[in-house]
Amino acid sequence: MQKYSKYKIAANYAYAWFNAAKDKKIEDKVFDEIQLLKASYAQDKETWNILAAPIDDDTIRQSIIETVAKKIKLSEVSTDTLLLTAQNGRIALLGFILDEFIKLYYQDKGIVEVTVETAVELSDTQDKKLRTVLEDKLNTKVILNYLVNPEVLGGLKVSFDSFLIDDTLQTKLKRMKLLLSGGDVK
Repeated sequence: MQKYSKYKIAANYAYAWFNAAKDKKIEDKVFDEIQLLKASYAQDKETWNILAAPIDDDTIRQSIIETVAKKIKLSEVSTDTLLLTAQNGRIALLGFILDEFIKLYYQDKGIVEVTVETAVELSDTQDKKLRTVLEDKLNTKVILNYLVNPEVLGGLKVSFDSFLIDDTLQTKLKRMKLLLSGGDVK
């Protein structure tokens, strides 16, 4: 029997979830539900861990999921996928599944997710300018995720897909130190 990694399993569930939503032409609604579930998962991991725990009676878990789904008005696609995930003992992978769904959604919509590392939080004007420049250069819509890291000292580190643009003062100082010590700077 072949053993699969949790990432591969999560990717399979996300792919099925996304395709089910796409087949019903409700992928935008389901994406909003995914965002809601992701926030819930991040805020209340303890409850999700309880749902992931092995129990003898699956009807309890099913009842909890159906109640929550009804309360937050999840689509049939999302409700069925959560129930299937629980029945197959994969609720513990929900965080990975949600992340994979988001990646599939962005890929389908032609959206590039960009991580921007800065020393301080950018102002609204700086954010808008950076977003405009990136969207012009990449010729597509971008989603910016900011990380504030004081060690950056200044400048920006921008990463997306397999690309990295490092224009931080921290990196420039490292290069200068290497150059002054007689090392090879690339």
